[in-house]
Order: sequence, then structure tokens, then C-alpha cells
Amino acid sequence: MLVGLSLSIGWGIRGNFGHEYGAAFAGCLAAITVALLSGRDDWRQRVLYFAFFGAIGWGFGASISYMQVISYTQSGHALSQWYGYTGLFYIGFLWAGLGGAGTALAAVAGQDRLVRLFKPVLFVFAAWFFQDLIEDAVATALQSSLGFDRTWSRHKSPLYWFDADYLGAFFALLGVGVYDLQERRQTNGWLLPVFALMGAVLGYLVQWILQKTDLEAGLSSLLTYSLGDPAYIDPATGKPAFDPHNFLNNWPQWFGDYPQHVGWMLGLVLGITAYFIRFGKFRNGSSLIVYMASGWLLAFLAFPVLGSLFFADAGGIRMTPPRSDDWAGITGVFVGTILWMRRNQLLPVAVAAVMSGTIGGLGFSGVQWLKQLLMAPGNPAILKNKGFFPESESFRHIASDWANWQHQNWHSFLEQSYGFVNGIAIAVTLGFLATRIPMHDTSKTVEPTRGRWTLGVAAVFVLLAIPYVNLVKNVEEWGKKLNPEVWTQTLFQADGSLKTAPAVWDVPYLGHLPGVDFLNLSPDSWFKLTWFFLLLMAVLVIRRHFREPLAIIPKSWLGKGQMLYLILLWVMVIGNFERALVDWAPQRLLTEWVITVNAVLATALVLLAPFERETVRIQQEKAFAFWYRRVWFWAVASAVVAVPIFLVTNRLIYQYPPYEKLDKVTNHTRFGPEASWRARPNLKNAEHK
Repeated sequence: MLVGLSLSIGWGIRGNFGHEYGAAFAGCLAAITVALLSGRDDWRQRVLYFAFFGAIGWGFGASISYMQVISYTQSGHALSQWYGYTGLFYIGFLWAGLGGAGTALAAVAGQDRLVRLFKPVLFVFAAWFFQDLIEDAVATALQSSLGFDRTWSRHKSPLYWFDADYLGAFFALLGVGVYDLQERRQTNGWLLPVFALMGAVLGYLVQWILQKTDLEAGLSSLLTYSLGDPAYIDPATGKPAFDPHNFLNNWPQWFGDYPQHVGWMLGLVLGITAYFIRFGKFRNGSSLIVYMASGWLLAFLAFPVLGSLFFADAGGIRMTPPRSDDWAGITGVFVGTILWMRRNQLLPVAVAAVMSGTIGGLGFSGVQWLKQLLMAPGNPAILKNKGFFPESESFRHIASDWANWQHQNWHSFLEQSYGFVNGIAIAVTLGFLATRIPMHDTSKTVEPTRGRWTLGVAAVFVLLAIPYVNLVKNVEEWGKKLNPEVWTQTLFQADGSLKTAPAVWDVPYLGHLPGVDFLNLSPDSWFKLTWFFLLLMAVLVIRRHFREPLAIIPKSWLGKGQMLYLILLWVMVIGNFERALVDWAPQRLLTEWVITVNAVLATALVLLAPFERETVRIQQEKAFAFWYRRVWFWAVASAVVAVPIFLVTNRLIYQYPPYEKLDKVTNHTRFGPEASWRARPNLKNAEHK
């Protein structure tokens, strides 16, 4: 129960902060509880590794767009509903599968393998940090006149491509490539610029030849399709709804802005790739990152980019057009992870990934189905579908009686319930492994001198990095909702217009001296400066603890894990409440109040449930290949059986009208003449959908 409760708490908070960072927090909490409740001393000694790799694993799936898929299940269009439930199963499978893989890796892999994996992972983190620093600057340099941003105008960025995180995969490969060069001490490193230059020259020559032979335009047309339906007719006017030239296409925006540079740029990338294929060693587990990042890019190219050329009339091989296609990349990450685990004698991790993925898939699709069942009583849509007229007394009476029920925060119910099921997935999966994986030799792995630095890195990652990347978003929320005279300032632009910007706050005392008008920071900068001081403090404390253990830190790994869990839990619960407090409404009780009560219960359970001395009966499993085949069978069977049940029961209860009378404005449909990709495409001169 504690594992499910932990992931439920984390998932509820993740819904407020969103995306990869929020999911990493949820996965981190669950991974800690699994280690503590396992009854295995060897796993408890790895609690920081469980937290570190569990957080990373759960973070990946959060890049997948799913709100439109949820809407498909509510659309009333049978084919779109089937697709929606199937899509939710698939998203849940990928999400929980990678979360299970990350958590299981800490449980299964040898200590030395885990320690060696830290350095390449940190190189990837550094590459992502570098990406975050330069991405907007590069995009602005390429196209400064379009006024793009990271929200409603993000598709105007020259780096935009299917609203997907492809740059993250590229920079992950960049980071692991730099690591490989460093680890090989640049053996054959001088050949890298040679390969890069040769690739760029060859790419330039190929494009030049295509231009001279008049083949470039034909090849470009063959490999390009519009992200929309030029034949779509506006029902209100009876005329074509969109200008075909206003559609986006299946290639990065800069391909169209700077077509003359496509050849040598692609050649440069291929040249660098050829170098690492020929000379790269990718030792110390760094090849796992290569498998995952390469899998992301290959699957992305195979499905929405190139595979969709053959299905353009159906919206392409895209899960949620016109939204993000990160699902394809994460599919590649999952496949790459499974292949690497199988090839590196870590088949139990692959088994865990599929097992947890299956439960997660059933959880996402099943909880959405359950939510719709609970929303059925007094549902105005059902009343209308049954023939009640909205103007009738009976309709108004029933709708009024159930109005408060209908207006509850049902999405929060979905988030927290699905999080609980994901926690069950991790508990079941790691419970399965706990009785089948032999005990690791703890005599050599209790705080080893070699690699002990990884414990410090993991502690900083869990206690500072995860809270920071989430809670820093609070500052923007406070700036929007609190006193504008304190949090904002009005600036005059060069063209005479006014711009609202974050306020600047003076440094106490020094910032108020006569003639001193430069000692000030924005609220965001004050927050980051404070967190920097926390980081310095943490580094000093950890160094001191490694030299001589601090009295405040428990000696047992069970106690250390409990402290780790409680600090992370309550920092995030309080930070989440601070975020919600500035815009409080009674509907938030289902989120913040329930999260707080669950956190109180989780605190009691994490302190009372595990015992210092526990025994686990282990029957070493020698036939994980059998389990691997079996879990794949159950994964497919679960989807084949569950999805039709969800679809049929939903349609029996809601009694949807014919397609022509469906509400296609409130809900999305994936198929049909009014499918969202046809009726609501992303356009160059409009806001992003």
C-alpha cells in the first residue's frame, strides 16, 4: 500500500508541476519505499541508487502527450474511443515500463556496474543543461522576427519538429559522445573532425548534384507531407477551411527557412555518427544511453516523420495529431532499453519493465474508464442522449441534483488513482524480483571507498535537484497571482510600447545605498541564488559526513532511507501547497488536502511498516527467459481483452448519438470527417493547439 500511496502522492503533485520533473519525483518516492519495504539489506543499502535510477526511469514517459487521448475515450465516436483506450494502455505501458526498468536496474545490477554508470549519466545531464542554455539563443539567431515562445507560439521556432523533444535525444548522444572521447583519452580523437568535415562536404555535394539535376524538388516533395487536410471543408461555410501553404510539415522548421544548409548539416551529423560507429567504445554502461537515445531518434523517424508518408490521408502514424509525437521517441527508448538489458545479462530488468508496463497500461486506461463510470450519474450528456430535453423540468431537476458531483476535480481523481496503480505495478514487479534475485554481496558494498562519491551525487539529486526543478516553477505562478505592484514592473520598449516584466528586488541594505541601483535581482534569480547556497551547504555536509559520519544521520540504511523519504516528501508537499494557495478554490481540496492527508498516512507507514531485521526467502530464478516470454503474452492479452470491455461498457452506459450529433467541439476525435487533425491543425500564423 505504501508504494502505491507514494506514487499516488507524487502523481497528484506531478499533475500540478507537469512533465518529466514531476514524474521523476513520483518515481523517486516509490523507488525509495520499495527498497525500504523489501526486507533485503542489500537493497536498503542501495536506497539512494533506487531513488536515482527510479526517478530517471519514471521521468521519460512524462514527455508523452495524453490529454487528447483521454478526450478520444469520451468522444462518442466508436473507432476514436477504441483508439483512445488503446492509446492510454500504450502510454501507460511505456511510462510504467521505463519506470519499472529504472527501479529494477538498481535492484538487479551489480554495485560496480551502477557506480560506473553514474559518470556517463552526469555527462548527459551536463549536455541537457548546455542545451537549455543555448536552445532559445540559437532559435532566436535563426529567426528573431517571428516572436516564438515555449507555449502558444512554440511552432514558430525554427527548431520545432512535431512538438517533440528530439533535441534532448541529440544532446544525450552528444553528452555520451564527449564521455566516450574522454574515457578513451581521445584515442583516434583527431579523426572526429576529419569524419565531420568529410560528412559535411559529402552532404553539400549530394545536395548540389540534386539541385543541378533538378531532382531536389522532386525528392523533397516525395519525402514531405502536410500536417493537415487541404481538402477539409468548413461545415459553416462549405468552403475549404485552410490555406495549404499555412500548414506545417513533417520536417524541422529550419529545413524550410534555410534549405540551402540542409545537405551539409545532415552530412555533418552522419559523419560524426560514422566516426562513433567505427571508433566508439561506450564503456561503463554508456552504451545504454546510446541505445536509448538512438532508439528515440530512429523510432521518431520511422513513425511520424517517414512512416506517415504512407498514411497521410489518415493523419499519419501519429497518436495525437496535432499534438506532440514524443510517444514515438519513447517507444524507441523502451525498445532500446529492452535490447540493451537482454544483451548485457540483465534479463530480469527487461521482465520487470514489461510486467510493470502491463499493470501501468491497465491502470491508465482502466482508471479513465472508471472515472467515466463515476461521472455517469446525473451526467447532462447521458440525459440528452436518453432523450431528455435540456429545457424540460426533469432534465433540470436531475442535472441540478448532481451538479456538484459533476463539477468535482475528476482529473485529479484520474491522476492520483492512476499514480496509485503505478505504485502497485512497482510493488508487484519488485516484489517478484525480491524473492528471485540472489542477494548481492554486501560485505564489499557498504559505503565503498571506490565510488562513494556516487552516493553523494544521488543524495544531492534526490534532495535538491528534484525539488528545485519542480519548485522553481512556483515563482512564475506567484508572479501571476500575487500583488502585481510587488512582483511585476512595466518597461518601455524601443518602439514606445509597454512590456510587463518580473520585478527586481534590491539587495537588503547594500541595494539601498545612495547611487547604488544595480544590486538587485528578479524573484526567479533570488530563488535560484537561495538554492545555490543550499547546494553549497549540501556539498560541505556530505564531504564532512564521508570523513566522519554526522550524528544526525542514522547509522542504519533503513534509517537513512526513512530520512531521505520524509525530507523529499514534505518538501514537495509543502511546496505544492504553496503553489496552489495563491489561487485557492474549494475544488483544490481533492488535490492538495487529499495529498496532505495521504502524506500523513505515508509518513506513519514508512516509519512503522519496515523493520530493521527482516528475512526474505529467496528462490533463485534461473529461467527468466521463460518469464520474459510469459510477461509479453500477458501484456498483449491484457490489452486485447481490456480495451473492448472498456469500450463496450462505456457505450452501453452513455448511449451516444450518431456521429453527426456528437459534440466534436468539446471532445477530440482521431478519425472521421471532423477528426481533430483535420478540423484543428496547427497553422503557421495561429496559436499552437
